Amino acid sequence: MKKIMALTVAFAAATTVSAQAQELDIAAVCYHSVTDNPLVLSEYRISDGELRADLEYFTSLGYTFMKPCEMWYAQPGKNMVLTFDDGYEDFYEVIFPLLKEYNAKAVVYIIASEIDKAGYLKSWQIKELDDSGLVEIGNHTTIVHNYGWMRKDYIADAMKVNEFMEDVKDCSERIYNILGHGTESIAYPSGQYTEKMDRILRDNLGYTTTFTTDYGIVRTQKDILSPMKRVYRIHGDTPQKLEKMINACK
Repeated sequence: MKKIMALTVAFAAATTVSAQAQELDIAAVCYHSVTDNPLVLSEYRISDGELRADLEYFTSLGYTFMKPCEMWYAQPGKNMVLTFDDGYEDFYEVIFPLLKEYNAKAVVYIIASEIDKAGYLKSWQIKELDDSGLVEIGNHTTIVHNYGWMRKDYIADAMKVNEFMEDVKDCSERIYNILGHGTESIAYPSGQYTEKMDRILRDNLGYTTTFTTDYGIVRTQKDILSPMKRVYRIHGDTPQKLEKMINACK
């Protein structure tokens, strides 16, 4: 029922998008791992202090933090979607407490084959995150994430597209078994997709938001109809640098 309602909302929103779509300016920021251990920092593993600085800074600037399912309702102005790929356990242990402290919303994209494994989110944690209202649980495939397939691979081999779709459905089913509902948002592994794949996900599987790793921001409602671009958060950057990157896309 939730997925049907989401499809109805997305369709209604899509049909109201005019040639001059409403300007939104939504910055989707791509994070991966956040740690409180300074010995394991890396390019895509930032510190808890860096995430706190981001939340503090963008809150002070008046940004609205939203989940992907809320993007259709975004108002023009300063909007941000905090996206976290892969579903590491530090999302629950480090990130979630900060989200609650700043009353900030986010989405975490789960690799279903990693659920309940060491270093990744456990089923009970995923349920608590979803119940909080602050976190949307998204699809990051089950095992296709590990294959390293590129756009050219999907174009050259239709069977890979079929396998991708079955893998997406498997991930959604596993999440359904935990939450009692499936997923409406997906982050393509390594950002790789084709227009055909995106149409299948939206038209046949009920996905209302899809994300790639291409660089940029969501400018208008019309952008939500296609795989959306993101801005990467790199260890060592400052919130001010991230803001400049976002503004440069406008």
